[in-house]
Amino acid sequence: MKLLKLQLENFRNYKSYSYEFDKENNFTIIKGPNGKGKTNLLEAIYALSLGKSFRTVMYDDLILWGMDYMRVKGIVDVDEENLELEVFYTNFPAKKKNFKKNGVSLKNSEYIGNLLTVLFQPEDLNILYLSPSLRRRYMDILLSQTDKAYLQALLKYNKALKQRNTLLNEIRKCRFGSLSFPRRRESTSLTTDISPRAEGRNDNLLKDLDAWDEKIIQFGSVITEKRLGLISFLSEKLEKLYQSISGDKEKIKVEYKSKIIKEKDAFPLNKISFVSQVYTDEIAFAREKDIIQAKTTIGPHRDDLVFFIDGKDITTSASRGEFRTLLLAIKLAEIDFIKEKTDQHPLLLLDDVFSELDKNRQELLLKAIKNCQTIIATTDTENIEKLASDSILLALES
Repeated sequence: MKLLKLQLENFRNYKSYSYEFDKENNFTIIKGPNGKGKTNLLEAIYALSLGKSFRTVMYDDLILWGMDYMRVKGIVDVDEENLELEVFYTNFPAKKKNFKKNGVSLKNSEYIGNLLTVLFQPEDLNILYLSPSLRRRYMDILLSQTDKAYLQALLKYNKALKQRNTLLNEIRKCRFGSLSFPRRRESTSLTTDISPRAEGRNDNLLKDLDAWDEKIIQFGSVITEKRLGLISFLSEKLEKLYQSISGDKEKIKVEYKSKIIKEKDAFPLNKISFVSQVYTDEIAFAREKDIIQAKTTIGPHRDDLVFFIDGKDITTSASRGEFRTLLLAIKLAEIDFIKEKTDQHPLLLLDDVFSELDKNRQELLLKAIKNCQTIIATTDTENIEKLASDSILLALES
């Protein structure tokens, strides 16, 4: 897989821009001073891949100041066949997004996967020690690019989760009226008088809740099972990759932290019925607590990844250098995962990451990605050009 051409209209600071990538060279280095749009080019390619930005959730932020639309187009070579991809957004006269493949409009969920990308930026270190939502997002992006069943389950799960939470709030109001509850209340034994009319409404709402529970279990089980498959892959790859980078013999472990699957070793891979049964039991057990809190307290939307080095949780023991080494190992494992699942080399977007790596790690990274098309944004190309002598230099105006 290779990006052959990129065209921008009203994207960030680019009024009109077009660039054709050298088909014979895998490395393209974008050089220029800060503020000239190096990261914007990477962001445009990322948007062409996933239909969204890695820097903002607001599409309006992507539009050139004073304009009312933006467009990103590209030609991608996949197994000697050219695909024309396009992402379009306008905010006038109404907000509208459009995704096209070879001129045919698609839903975003149908569009994702036509251009496979791996993004590597210094901010990715946040994945390792900040909010669990960042680690869930990491899994979601990787699995959505490589598995349509996962993406469909994720979209349907999120819709069902929203509906279930709304229903839980209605049930709580029906039972308890305007009573207020501590945010972290654990007790599920609270009772109050309820009128016959309210009791009938409560029964009907509980029947609706049963239906949404079935949806939550159905789609949540798919998400959980596929995430566990990803964790199994990472567990096999990370330690060897980490040791090859560090030169030491650290033991690396990654665990999937879930309130549904509590004993990972007992999980039979590829047997989703096991996950569904455990999920069914756990969501039934949590029902009263969910009603009191008016939110769904278990499920893949609450799960997390935990990384260990020599048996210690990295959030409490790892040094800055160990975080960097682990992140590099994770990114290399991500490339391997995409290649194994799709039989394609992903496009790599590296945003000023070489300043975070010493020479040895720079060499290891370039060696590992030599078969992937790689687009590097940097302010200093000297060391990179020496390491990747066959690279093409794309210089932005000073």
